[in-house]
Amino acid sequence: AIFVVSSLFQKNDKNGKPYFEMTVTDQSGTLEAKIWSDAVWFDRSDPETDPSSPAKRLDDEKLKNVVGCTVGVEGKTTEFRGQIQFNFNKLTLLDQEKFPPSQYLPRSPIALDELLKRYEELVSSCCPEVAGFVRSVYEGTTWKQFRDWPAAVSHHHAYANGLLEHTLSVTECARAMALSFIRSGYDIDVDIVTAGGLLHDLGKLGSYKMGSIPEMTLEGAVLDHIAIGYSMFMEFAERAHLDSSIRLQLAHILLSHHGQREFGSPVVPATPEAYMVHYIDNLDAKMNQTTMLIENDPGEGNWTSYQKSLETKLYRNRVLETEAT
Repeated sequence: AIFVVSSLFQKNDKNGKPYFEMTVTDQSGTLEAKIWSDAVWFDRSDPETDPSSPAKRLDDEKLKNVVGCTVGVEGKTTEFRGQIQFNFNKLTLLDQEKFPPSQYLPRSPIALDELLKRYEELVSSCCPEVAGFVRSVYEGTTWKQFRDWPAAVSHHHAYANGLLEHTLSVTECARAMALSFIRSGYDIDVDIVTAGGLLHDLGKLGSYKMGSIPEMTLEGAVLDHIAIGYSMFMEFAERAHLDSSIRLQLAHILLSHHGQREFGSPVVPATPEAYMVHYIDNLDAKMNQTTMLIENDPGEGNWTSYQKSLETKLYRNRVLETEAT
């Protein structure tokens, strides 16, 4: 099977021989295994290697850094003290570009190809200057992170591709709202709403990372994604010589999208476009959070257990068998 390495610890058996304890993760969950001294490690991480050539042994330096990487494993199960034990006897470090870890971890229920198609449609809907700027932000390493990163550690979209899924949902809804209000006679810049939605969580690229589980970085803990995102945005805008009016409107959306100062926004929304991104951002997070809680909460019957973060129980929208009879 193919897994992502969550942890790896070297120990010694009762005879003093070294062995490893490894925890691996895939979309179905985690698995713990032993790797004894007679196991073999191979290196297929170089994309330039001829696939027909014999695999070379993994050197110790790379072995130290396999946590968070995708590996192919072969092994067997045994019984030890009445319990199933997994033993890996062959492990291969894979090409991380061809086998990206995010594709083997709990991830968005929406296919990545579909998410990428929706992203392209949104960017292409903007005027050339705005579309070109968004493309200049999300390229290279920034694009890979934006594609793979979680949107949070726990509350909403806390899985691989979660940031992309959340960003697209916010942008599509906010854009649809803007078009609806325009038909009602309001003066709203749809391109600013669209770009603001696509960029509003830019700072989460520095606040989170996608290991075997979503994790917060030190910068995220002490600076928060809004401050990080504003700093990143201004650097990109300066480099791209972005029009000063567009720059100001988008920067305001990034700084105000949490809506209130007590929720982390240095300023509150002061434009129609900023209000749209703020309210839809909050709504999309709540929709994902309530859906996941309803699906996974162990409470029985029509109601989930009390959810402290939402200050309520959630209705499952199903009829109890006793009520149906």
